[in-house]
Amino acid sequence: MKKELSKWNRLTKKQDEIYHRCAKRAGLADAQFWVLYALCEADKPLCQNSFCENWCYSKQTVCTAVASLEKAGLVQLAFAEGSRKQKDLYLTEKGEEFCNQHVRSVQEAEEKVLEALSQEEREKFFGLLEHLLNHLDQELA
Repeated sequence: MKKELSKWNRLTKKQDEIYHRCAKRAGLADAQFWVLYALCEADKPLCQNSFCENWCYSKQTVCTAVASLEKAGLVQLAFAEGSRKQKDLYLTEKGEEFCNQHVRSVQEAEEKVLEALSQEEREKFFGLLEHLLNHLDQELA
C-alpha cells in the first residue's frame, strides 16, 4: 500500500506542477490562472462565491487573485443581477485576448488528451477519481 500511496501522491504533484508551469508561462499565480480558466469555460458570468466552492479556493485567495486580474485589466466585477452583495466576474476584451493566447491552449491540450481515451475509459477514470477523493475527504474530515 505504501508504494501505491507514494505513486498517487507523486502523480498528483506532477499534475499540480504541469498546471503551475502553465500559469507561470502566462505570468500568473496559480489562483489567477484558475480564475481565468474557469471564466473561459463558463458560458455566463462567474460568481466569485461559486468559484470558491467549486474550485476549492478560499475567499481570501480568490479576492487577491481577482484584484490583481482586475488591476491588469483582464477581468471586471459587477454586482449580479438583483443582488447587492454577490459579484460576478467577466472577462474584459483584453482578458479574452489573454485567455485566447494562454488559457484556451491549455484547455485544447486537455481535450486532445481526453479524446485519446474512449468514453468508457473517461467515465471509469473520473468515476474512480471522484470515488477516491470523496472517501479521502471523509476520512480526513
